Amino acid sequence: MQDDQRVFDVAIVGGGIGGTMLGAILARHGVRVLLLEGSGHPRFAIGESTVPETTFGLRVLARRYDVPEIEHLATNGALRRHVSSNCGIKRNFSFVYHREGEPTRAAECTQYPTWGPPLGPDSHYLRQDVDAYMFHVAVSYGATAHTHTVVDDVKFDEDGVTLVTRERGTFQASYLVDAGGMRAVLPERLGLRQEPPYRTRSRTIFTHMVNVKPFDTVAPPREQHKMPSPFSQGTLHHLFQGGWFWVIPFDNHTSSTSELCSVGVNLDLDRYPRPEGVSAEEEFWNHVRRFPSVARQFERARSVRPYVSTDRTQFSSRSVVGDRWCLLPHAGEFIDPLFSSGLAVTVMALNALSHRLIDAVRQDDFDTARFSYLEHWIKRMFRFYDDLVSCSYLSFDDFELWNAWNRVWTITTLYGTNAQNQAAVTFEKTHDPTCFDALETPPYRGLQGVDNPWVERLFDQARDAVLAYGAGELTKDQAIARIYDLLRESELCPAVWGTLDPEDRCPAGVFTLWPLMKILLWGKFRSPRHVRGAYFTGGARLVGKEAVQAYGTELRRSTSQVHQTVRDMWFNWNRDWARRPAPRPENPGGELHMQK
Repeated sequence: MQDDQRVFDVAIVGGGIGGTMLGAILARHGVRVLLLEGSGHPRFAIGESTVPETTFGLRVLARRYDVPEIEHLATNGALRRHVSSNCGIKRNFSFVYHREGEPTRAAECTQYPTWGPPLGPDSHYLRQDVDAYMFHVAVSYGATAHTHTVVDDVKFDEDGVTLVTRERGTFQASYLVDAGGMRAVLPERLGLRQEPPYRTRSRTIFTHMVNVKPFDTVAPPREQHKMPSPFSQGTLHHLFQGGWFWVIPFDNHTSSTSELCSVGVNLDLDRYPRPEGVSAEEEFWNHVRRFPSVARQFERARSVRPYVSTDRTQFSSRSVVGDRWCLLPHAGEFIDPLFSSGLAVTVMALNALSHRLIDAVRQDDFDTARFSYLEHWIKRMFRFYDDLVSCSYLSFDDFELWNAWNRVWTITTLYGTNAQNQAAVTFEKTHDPTCFDALETPPYRGLQGVDNPWVERLFDQARDAVLAYGAGELTKDQAIARIYDLLRESELCPAVWGTLDPEDRCPAGVFTLWPLMKILLWGKFRSPRHVRGAYFTGGARLVGKEAVQAYGTELRRSTSQVHQTVRDMWFNWNRDWARRPAPRPENPGGELHMQK
């Protein structure tokens, strides 16, 4: 190997979804990228459920940095068409409440649908397929990638970093991004780990299974629960006092080629300390058997990989940015799988980090101050999710308390997602990527609308009400009443939603075309002054245009498949190979080194 193949602008340690997206973006813009992965592809990973703010953020990344392959992850149709038919569909977040020893009650569930086509629906990523896809996208844009390459040490000096690998010797780079997750190399080498400053204290048991029944086959009938979307076509959360199960099926649509389902149980560490002498599998099934409706869903299920049991899942680092280095979110911090926040924070961080690194390389200026924005907003978002998740665990004490607290999350999600959409709408009008700079200016910074003072006030005061309940300072009913008062006073709730009606357990309604148009019309013409002009300023034309494009794409695809089938009945010769998109001439491709 030549010396110039050991010197890079940016080295990325970790070949998961975050590291590979960053590698693709940087290589697309001429940055010499080294991507090191300790294992290989495909490989098991969790973090499988997307949320609307994640998928909108992926659209922003794809368009801002001109990497259209990232947009293939943003909607389920494109994901199945371009990436993997092993991925599942996510039409909703469903939450079903359980009491020990009792079947679930029909009225004790809530649902938040994801967006319908063309902007959705969301997805369940089979991460081994998605991560492998993005790994090869990064290579196609010019990243030099090595799998089965473990980084044993990193050494910094004023010019950059030297990476010492176990299998391939040393490499040099001007900057290092650690995308290695909980066992990332930099926190260990630099002594960055600290006692998590988080209120959330939970642990997890998880695996992949087959033969998990669709919950719709064991749940009360739709006429009783009245949810608008099938439980089995979304991420299902079984809630109980002190914990929750996730059920993330990959086999929940007619064109799926997978039989897998990701399952796990998350437990309040103080209420359910890890028992000695009990295997992860035994403990998982002990909790399943506590709840008859959950037990019926899992009565034929079996695992296809070993159960994993964690100690406390929360971890933290003193800093996520330093001299010539940065930690991607999952290498620096983690809270809990609830609300699928990990991918959302990662996409936000990639949006802010990518242009800073591109400019740093072009200007040969890696001053730590350039990256201070990431330090502030990554830390702030993990504090937000700690508040959101820890209050959720408290709200699991009672369904009506959850029913109230859940609505605060739906409102913050609405404003966070719309901030991403505002930038996309402006880009559609101008085709000027600088319009995405708005996502780093008030009130659009961060996620979940937390940069908007009205949203922040609503969230903070509702959080304080739940914490007061947890401390015994408010009764359950007082906390619930306080949350609804705050929602009403904020004026943030669209009039077309049922947010203020406790009997409406799908308070956001659905996000098909007409309800979506009603939200936009409310925001543009009927919303209060502190909403109007900052949110919902447009998008109908964009949605309409993309709806036509989505319909046309599916129609052409179906017609093409029929044509090819009939043609192949009669002829052997074709020119399908010539119709493949040509590689971009400015990106000749990179090296991919797979260890045999």
